[in-house]
Amino acid sequence: METLQYPLLALLFSAVISENVALYYFLGICPLISISSDLKASFNMGVAVSAVMLITTAANWAVYHLLLQPLALEYLQLLFFVSIIAATVQMLELFLDRFFPSMYEMFGIFLPLITVNCAILGVSLFAVLREYSLVQTLVFAAGSGIGWCLVICIIASLRRRIDFAAVPPHLGKTGITMLVAAVIALAFSGLGELMSGGL
Repeated sequence: METLQYPLLALLFSAVISENVALYYFLGICPLISISSDLKASFNMGVAVSAVMLITTAANWAVYHLLLQPLALEYLQLLFFVSIIAATVQMLELFLDRFFPSMYEMFGIFLPLITVNCAILGVSLFAVLREYSLVQTLVFAAGSGIGWCLVICIIASLRRRIDFAAVPPHLGKTGITMLVAAVIALAFSGLGELMSGGL
């Protein structure tokens, strides 16, 4: 059991911190910058992205290994993956509209944009390319979702303070947000290096 837990824990830590999908691979940056001005909306978006990421990565893994690989149709993986992501987001949108209308209204245009969030597609592709097992895929997807949610919440909380700071006019909100993201990436990288000795 210990031999199984060690790599899974390392994989989870790597997905959340040291190889964060947003800060290390620069995936899902657009919604990260555009919606991160409100902490509550950012957290809700992070949870939604994490849920979609976990569901679609597991579904895409199953489709790839149980359908595409046996039939030698691996070249269709991108088409299948995008279709599954779009269908999952559509179901989430209908679910929120029916049971949580206030949250649905708060997301607005950003909810359909989860469909084209490249972080979600990227995690599915990474899981297949790295030949993860189903358990490893679930851990990796969960860690990537948590990591993305963590980053958008940190940026949102810092942007609330930036609103009251004297930001150079030529830098603007987008520029200062990118600088903040770069500093967070450095912090995550340093923490990853520090903890890699312990893991």
